[in-house]
Amino acid sequence: MATQTTNDDGGSSRATASPAGPSTDVPPLSQDALFDALASRRSRYILHNLRSEDAPITLESIVDTVAAWEMDKSIDLVSDEHRRNVLMSLQHTQLPKLAMAGLVQYDEERGLIDKGIHADQADAYLDIAVARDDAVPTPE
Repeated sequence: MATQTTNDDGGSSRATASPAGPSTDVPPLSQDALFDALASRRSRYILHNLRSEDAPITLESIVDTVAAWEMDKSIDLVSDEHRRNVLMSLQHTQLPKLAMAGLVQYDEERGLIDKGIHADQADAYLDIAVARDDAVPTPE
């Protein structure tokens, strides 16, 4: 959903597009649901990547990041086939599952992903998982 702002002259302008706001249909996040969502390395990569972003990111960008981290190579060395496999997995499995848990907001139509209302609850677990994964760069 794009946000709209009012200019000083009373006109309106479009601001940066972002996924739709948090769904009111998202239940509270149980520890079991959190562990289930974090069981997938790809899901952990998605959430870790989102933590470093201030704005929604594109599906294409997150696919490239996940594919590069999985292969422990720069994205230009990752095969198109592997990127397609990651795209299909993220679109049909990881992103919908994370969105249902409230860990991400996923605007499928526009291909935008942002942090969900429960994203902060995964941070401590992500810190441990990322520290053990040599392929994922960590902030200094």
